[in-house]
Amino acid sequence: MTSTSTEFRPVELTDTEKEVVRAVRSFARERAFPPSAASPTRGGFDRDFSRQLGARGWAGMLVPARYGGTESSGVERCLVISELLAAGAPLGAHWTADRQTAPSLDRYGPETLRQELLPKIARGDLLMAGGFSEPDAGSDLASVKTRAVKVDGGWRITGRKIWTSDADRADYIEILCRTSQGAKKHEGLSLIVVPMDAPGIQVNPIVAMDGERHFNEVVIEDVFAPDDWLIGDEGKGWNQITAELALERSGPERYLSTYPLFEAFVESRRDEPDSDQAFQLIGRVIAQQIALRQMSLSIARMVDAGVSPVAEAAMAKDLGTELEQLLVDQLWPYRYESERRLDPDDRLARFLDINRLRSAVFTTAGGTNEVLRIIVARELVSWGRGRRSWVERPGGIVDGVLDLIDSVRSDTLALPTKDQPDPLSLAATDALRKGGFLGVSVTEAAGGSGGTLSDALDAARAIGYSGVSVPLVEGPIQAGWLLAQAGVEFGWESGLAVFGGGSDRISVVGGSVEGSVHGVVWAPVADELVFAVADGPGTQVITVDRSAAVLSDLTVNSAGEPVAGTVVLDGAPVKRSARLAVSAEVVHAQLRRRAALARAIAIAGALQAVAELTITYANQRQQFGKPIAAFQAVQTHLTRIASEAQRTSMLTDWAQASVSEGDPLPMEIVAAAKTLSGYSADWIGRTAHQVHGAMGVTMEYPLHRFTRRVWEWSLQDGPTHDWAAQLGRAATASEGAAWRIVTTVA
Repeated sequence: MTSTSTEFRPVELTDTEKEVVRAVRSFARERAFPPSAASPTRGGFDRDFSRQLGARGWAGMLVPARYGGTESSGVERCLVISELLAAGAPLGAHWTADRQTAPSLDRYGPETLRQELLPKIARGDLLMAGGFSEPDAGSDLASVKTRAVKVDGGWRITGRKIWTSDADRADYIEILCRTSQGAKKHEGLSLIVVPMDAPGIQVNPIVAMDGERHFNEVVIEDVFAPDDWLIGDEGKGWNQITAELALERSGPERYLSTYPLFEAFVESRRDEPDSDQAFQLIGRVIAQQIALRQMSLSIARMVDAGVSPVAEAAMAKDLGTELEQLLVDQLWPYRYESERRLDPDDRLARFLDINRLRSAVFTTAGGTNEVLRIIVARELVSWGRGRRSWVERPGGIVDGVLDLIDSVRSDTLALPTKDQPDPLSLAATDALRKGGFLGVSVTEAAGGSGGTLSDALDAARAIGYSGVSVPLVEGPIQAGWLLAQAGVEFGWESGLAVFGGGSDRISVVGGSVEGSVHGVVWAPVADELVFAVADGPGTQVITVDRSAAVLSDLTVNSAGEPVAGTVVLDGAPVKRSARLAVSAEVVHAQLRRRAALARAIAIAGALQAVAELTITYANQRQQFGKPIAAFQAVQTHLTRIASEAQRTSMLTDWAQASVSEGDPLPMEIVAAAKTLSGYSADWIGRTAHQVHGAMGVTMEYPLHRFTRRVWEWSLQDGPTHDWAAQLGRAATASEGAAWRIVTTVA
């Protein structure tokens, strides 16, 4: 989304970075920080604590060693800040200087200012106020009217700043002002640092509705600043301020300032009646927090690489601050749920009271979300064109899958019809089977084409992006894995086996099967059905020829996939059989997780196609003499579709990278992926159809190929809300479990 074609990538922490996390977590969790209304989005305000962090090397981390800093990476700083914010530590006394001023000074200078300020920042002993916004220049900072006039030895600054956090107790203020008149309003701007005790500075309080003094008006009347207190080159302030804003907008504070509130709610659930509604809420939030953590770390990696990810930062802030605001809304009904909330020392109640009155500013501070979406909108066309590149990124099997589906697409002209399997999906299934792709992840010794689970997940992503349905999940990912685990060989190049389930409804008697199963997807076109049946402490893995079973209530689901409503197995002979020492419960849990993860990744692939298709349509569709993408209301829809699709791809990429071949799939990783992809499928699908209007609901237009599938897939292998509730329960299982799940670091 930047001029360097950089895009979000999942971040794998180094051993050093993981050790940083453990060290900060151990320190931050030694005590319980009290809820604070003083600088609440930064945990509170405590100069002594900021100095403690400086002594440990956790303030001014980006400051070079020659100025007393640790010269850490942006990723390391992001990790440290995340741990401190999650613990509710008070960071307000060094916040702006640490986050923005230090990297700006290090990059642009001048040297005299570096020597004066950077050592103080590294010690956690400098509070910087950001003098940016003005009464008529909020998100539109380029319209500032504050002026600096050149005089002998420096500048005379006059103007008025507003919404300036901590100006009443700051040591210095960084002022965005106009030092010359350029052809464009972004030109001729400069950043100048001034001590807050300089003659001519007056600070007036702005009392917020919670009664606290978070903001101030700063009146600057003929204030003198020496030449060497100007940051960088005169007139180049716009580039500097946008770089600072990228740091401000993309940091973990944009989704973690309410984490102590969320954690208090999670911890409170162990004392309240079991509630699926509460667990689902917790699971949804955690899934989003995992994705936002990955986005924030990815942006930090970009900055470390010398990139200025302005649009990416805008996207991350939009998503993060909206989550925080909605979280307060969703938790507020619990304010008086029991007598515990009436206790003045109840952490949940105190955090709720503080954040209820602060949440309105979450989506305005640092640039309103509406303006951020305009920033993202400028990059939408190039972002949309990059969706196929994201799908193709792994290479290998993906290229072959996409090429085969593209080839059958050009040869398959028949449109889907009601109550009949999708012709394109059937053709794609046949082509992929002949090409050996339906045996992916199954070892050659077991009759497959080799490869890993990750290869199969790459194929799932490509299939979702292509808008077709293929029995990849029911086939190699479930049935193929199960047969291979049991040492049973099956010829995947010439046949299709699908997992039919297995429960107390079926049993093996002698050499035949008794009982029935329901809702077996792809059973009508399979050669064999595979079952996992409880057998004492172990599991019996069997196959049955489809022709030996009685399939009835044949139908087609919303994704155009053939379904056998009922499969009666009474007397059907067992064709292949083997026994696993593992219990059926464990086997079924792994089968379900494998399917759910693959389905989440397929949904993510399809959502990228929905976003790409919708952006292209909106830029081509003309109304009132211009593309509908030019209308701000439509722009908002498009940016949110892109942002949600990006967040989903970020989480599923992370989930895929987090699983190890041969190891059991962790429930928390799968649940997070299935939860976020499911909720994104609902929202993106609905919004994409809104942008397309009547055209989007026609069979001739391809949008339905994707939306029908993501809606159906979100229900398969367990509906979204079930996975969210599982994740929520896991988060409440022990103290600190929620944060461990979000970070996946011990």
